[in-house]
Amino acid sequence: MISFHNLKQYKKILLLFLLILCVSSLLAPLIKIAVDIVVPKGALMADLLHYKHESYDFGKVMRRIILGVTILIIFLFRKPLMINSLSTIGIKHTSGWWEHLQMGFFLSTGIFILYTSFLFITGTKILQVDAKSIGDLFFQLFKILLIAGLVGCIEEIFFRGFVFQSFLRDMQTVSAVCASSLFYSLLHFFKAKVLVFPGFQPFIGFMVIYQSFSNMIVNFTAIMPTMIGLFLVGVVLSYACLRTNSLYFAIGLHAGWVFLIKTNILVFDHVGTNSRWLYGDS
Repeated sequence: MISFHNLKQYKKILLLFLLILCVSSLLAPLIKIAVDIVVPKGALMADLLHYKHESYDFGKVMRRIILGVTILIIFLFRKPLMINSLSTIGIKHTSGWWEHLQMGFFLSTGIFILYTSFLFITGTKILQVDAKSIGDLFFQLFKILLIAGLVGCIEEIFFRGFVFQSFLRDMQTVSAVCASSLFYSLLHFFKAKVLVFPGFQPFIGFMVIYQSFSNMIVNFTAIMPTMIGLFLVGVVLSYACLRTNSLYFAIGLHAGWVFLIKTNILVFDHVGTNSRWLYGDS
């Protein structure tokens, strides 16, 4: 009998992905009971989950459940996955780590500023600040910066630190870059908006998973341009990881892109053609 330890890394990831979805689906009904109680009482939770007329979007909750289960599963299976230390996934002490982080952030923001400036000059974007005051604008920008840093760290540790490094063990470099970038791109569309009402729903987790797969298949043509854009972003981030032999430059690039994309939504309004293919989904 073939043991889990002897499987190739990409097969381990596939099996763990299925395990994560299964465990998340089983936990979802229990977590929903707690969310049913908390959402009506908390303004922040109600806003995040679009609580209205006693219903809310459980799809957002499911994504958090999957994230939590993913972290737990990877931790529990760290030995067969050959994750012996943080340096294994690209988090290592190097003398120029802060410079790499800054360089990545300012490079990505600089490129995006040039792109946004071009759209503003050509009339594709108009200035429309979504803030009540100057103080509120700075608060929103600070919040976006924190979110960008968090997203950059989490996604790079998972996709480039874990998935990409795992693929490199069994694949040629080009194949590993393409496979991990495709995985990165596809997972951005693995989501669904599922409105629920209070009450025990034993299969709600499986319903969200099914709807997520269904949305990807049904809307494949519509999401193709954005999918290609995210695939190319994944390729660039993988190359950054290879070039520096660490995650810091890639984290900086990723955080910079997220920061400018969200700032773009806060400060500008699209009035022209859809250009999501160039910078991915916001």
